[in-house]
Amino acid sequence: MDVNGYRSDGVGASVAMVNFWTVDHAGADAPAPTVEQVRELLAPFSFLVQDARAAHVPLLAAWAAELRGVFEAADLEEAVDRGNALLAQITVNPRLVDHGYGLHVHYAPSGVPFVDRARINSAMGIANLLAEYGIDRSGVCAADACERVYADTSRNGRRRYCSEACANRANVAAHRARKRAATGSQGD
Repeated sequence: MDVNGYRSDGVGASVAMVNFWTVDHAGADAPAPTVEQVRELLAPFSFLVQDARAAHVPLLAAWAAELRGVFEAADLEEAVDRGNALLAQITVNPRLVDHGYGLHVHYAPSGVPFVDRARINSAMGIANLLAEYGIDRSGVCAADACERVYADTSRNGRRRYCSEACANRANVAAHRARKRAATGSQGD
């Protein structure tokens, strides 16, 4: 039972970081993200974002590029290799804590810099995702021309798009293509 959300926060943060740095702020003409944008990006995932510093931004961008490799993996073996490469770069010192949210496990040692906490939680989230679901519930969006990634930890595990908007566009395009094909075959 996942009572503290670290697993889902790590997965969600991984998806957010990959999409933020490798899609939204990728390319030479993209403006460099600010520390305020990084704080806003990671706040929903239970990070103590007030500890983020401007010096962490390029380090997190490089980490996001490494995380992306797990989502792009062609098979489970490649994803595991990439996940293990992420795990090899972190130091985990799990400990039980209770600071008002009930007893739970923290992966990061006390007092580590923000960037290390982000790396530890995202690597552990990805490792748990792979261990629990393999690669069947994560990847690059199935919509044409979309490069964003997704991870599906829902009960049914059917997600293949980064967002409802991409899923809707793909469904509408498929519907129109079927309609054109049906209309074209009737004229023969």
